[in-house]
Amino acid sequence: MKSKKEIELYFERSRSRRNLHAKRRLAYIICDEKISEPSGTRIETKTLYSIGEAYIIKTIIPENCYAAQIDLVMNSRKKVKGYVSIYDHEGRLVLRMKYKKLKFRISYGDGRYRQIFLRLINHLKIPYKNINWRKTQ
Repeated sequence: MKSKKEIELYFERSRSRRNLHAKRRLAYIICDEKISEPSGTRIETKTLYSIGEAYIIKTIIPENCYAAQIDLVMNSRKKVKGYVSIYDHEGRLVLRMKYKKLKFRISYGDGRYRQIFLRLINHLKIPYKNINWRKTQ
Protein backbone atom coordinates (compact mmCIF):
# COMPACT_ATOMS: atom_id res chain seq x y z
CA MET A 1 0.00 0.00 0.00
CA LYS A 2 1.36 3.38 -1.02
CA SER A 3 1.53 6.12 1.55
CA LYS A 4 0.02 9.39 0.39
CA LYS A 5 2.41 12.31 0.15
CA GLU A 6 1.61 15.44 2.09
CA ILE A 7 2.01 18.67 0.12
CA GLU A 8 2.51 22.21 1.41
CA LEU A 9 0.25 24.86 -0.10
CA TYR A 10 0.88 28.53 0.63
CA PHE A 11 -1.61 31.32 1.29
CA GLU A 12 -0.55 34.94 1.53
CA ARG A 13 -2.15 38.36 1.35
CA SER A 14 0.35 41.12 2.04
CA ARG A 15 1.18 44.64 0.97
CA SER A 16 3.88 47.22 1.54
CA ARG A 17 3.45 50.05 4.05
CA ARG A 18 2.77 52.63 1.33
CA ASN A 19 0.57 50.31 -0.79
CA LEU A 20 3.04 50.36 -3.67
CA HIS A 21 3.53 46.59 -3.80
CA ALA A 22 1.27 43.64 -3.01
CA LYS A 23 1.55 39.86 -3.03
CA ARG A 24 -1.26 37.33 -3.23
CA ARG A 25 -0.89 33.57 -2.99
CA LEU A 26 -3.83 31.19 -3.29
CA ALA A 27 -4.23 27.43 -3.40
CA TYR A 28 -7.06 25.23 -4.63
CA ILE A 29 -7.85 21.54 -4.96
CA ILE A 30 -9.41 20.59 -8.33
CA CYS A 31 -11.45 17.37 -8.48
CA ASP A 32 -13.53 16.74 -11.63
CA GLU A 33 -15.89 19.74 -11.78
CA LYS A 34 -15.36 20.84 -8.16
CA ILE A 35 -12.84 23.51 -7.16
CA SER A 36 -12.35 23.96 -3.41
CA GLU A 37 -9.88 25.34 -0.91
CA PRO A 38 -7.64 22.77 0.80
CA SER A 39 -8.10 21.75 4.40
CA GLY A 40 -5.43 20.48 6.75
CA THR A 41 -3.01 21.62 9.39
CA ARG A 42 -2.38 25.37 9.26
CA ILE A 43 1.06 26.81 10.10
CA GLU A 44 1.57 30.57 10.36
CA THR A 45 4.57 31.96 8.45
CA LYS A 46 6.18 35.30 7.60
CA THR A 47 4.83 37.53 4.83
CA LEU A 48 6.88 39.04 2.02
CA TYR A 49 5.68 42.58 2.76
CA SER A 50 5.13 44.17 6.16
CA ILE A 51 1.30 44.29 6.32
CA GLY A 52 -0.79 41.16 5.94
CA GLU A 53 -0.90 37.49 6.80
CA ALA A 54 0.60 34.28 5.47
CA TYR A 55 0.24 30.62 6.34
CA ILE A 56 0.97 27.14 5.01
CA ILE A 57 -1.58 24.33 4.82
CA LYS A 58 -0.25 20.78 4.82
CA THR A 59 -2.75 18.58 3.03
CA ILE A 60 -3.06 15.33 1.10
CA ILE A 61 -4.40 15.55 -2.44
CA PRO A 62 -7.05 12.88 -3.18
CA GLU A 63 -6.55 10.38 -6.02
CA ASN A 64 -7.36 11.78 -9.52
CA CYS A 65 -7.34 15.33 -8.17
CA TYR A 66 -4.93 18.20 -8.66
CA ALA A 67 -3.64 21.06 -6.51
CA ALA A 68 -3.12 24.54 -7.91
CA GLN A 69 -0.88 27.22 -6.43
CA ILE A 70 -1.39 30.78 -7.70
CA ASP A 71 1.39 33.26 -6.92
CA LEU A 72 0.80 36.88 -8.05
CA VAL A 73 2.73 40.10 -7.34
CA MET A 74 1.62 43.66 -8.14
CA ASN A 75 4.30 46.32 -8.55
CA SER A 76 4.14 50.09 -8.04
CA ARG A 77 2.82 50.65 -11.58
CA LYS A 78 -0.09 48.29 -10.86
CA LYS A 79 1.27 45.64 -13.22
CA VAL A 80 0.52 42.08 -12.15
CA LYS A 81 2.80 39.14 -12.84
CA GLY A 82 3.30 35.70 -11.38
CA TYR A 83 2.86 31.96 -11.78
CA VAL A 84 0.13 29.33 -11.74
CA SER A 85 1.46 25.89 -10.78
CA ILE A 86 -0.51 22.64 -10.95
CA TYR A 87 0.49 19.52 -8.99
CA ASP A 88 -0.82 15.96 -9.31
CA HIS A 89 -2.01 13.77 -6.42
CA GLU A 90 1.57 12.65 -5.72
CA GLY A 91 2.80 16.22 -5.30
CA ARG A 92 4.71 16.39 -8.60
CA LEU A 93 4.67 19.62 -10.59
CA VAL A 94 2.89 18.85 -13.89
CA LEU A 95 2.30 22.36 -15.28
CA ARG A 96 3.58 25.85 -14.58
CA MET A 97 2.27 28.89 -16.44
CA LYS A 98 3.85 32.34 -16.27
CA TYR A 99 1.50 35.36 -16.15
CA LYS A 100 2.76 38.70 -17.42
CA LYS A 101 1.16 41.58 -19.39
CA LEU A 102 -2.25 39.81 -19.31
CA LYS A 103 -0.74 36.77 -21.09
CA PHE A 104 -0.10 33.22 -19.94
CA ARG A 105 2.93 31.30 -21.22
CA ILE A 106 3.86 27.71 -20.45
CA SER A 107 7.17 27.57 -18.60
CA TYR A 108 7.18 23.95 -17.42
CA GLY A 109 5.14 20.86 -18.09
CA ASP A 110 2.75 19.56 -20.67
CA GLY A 111 -0.29 21.04 -22.41
CA ARG A 112 -2.32 17.93 -21.52
CA TYR A 113 -3.39 19.69 -18.34
CA ARG A 114 -4.88 22.68 -20.14
CA GLN A 115 -8.48 21.81 -19.21
CA ILE A 116 -7.62 21.88 -15.50
CA PHE A 117 -5.77 25.17 -15.95
CA LEU A 118 -8.59 26.79 -17.95
CA ARG A 119 -11.21 25.63 -15.44
CA LEU A 120 -9.22 27.26 -12.62
CA ILE A 121 -8.62 30.53 -14.50
CA ASN A 122 -12.31 30.82 -15.43
CA HIS A 123 -13.34 30.05 -11.85
CA LEU A 124 -11.07 32.80 -10.48
CA LYS A 125 -11.96 35.23 -13.31
CA ILE A 126 -8.32 36.17 -13.94
CA PRO A 127 -8.25 38.48 -16.99
CA TYR A 128 -6.08 37.44 -19.93
CA LYS A 129 -5.64 38.28 -23.60
CA ASN A 130 -3.70 35.25 -24.77
CA ILE A 131 -2.48 31.81 -23.68
CA ASN A 132 0.68 30.44 -25.32
CA TRP A 133 0.72 26.63 -25.12
CA ARG A 134 3.96 26.23 -27.12
CA LYS A 135 6.98 25.68 -24.93
CA THR A 136 9.91 27.99 -25.68
CA GLN A 137 13.51 26.97 -25.14
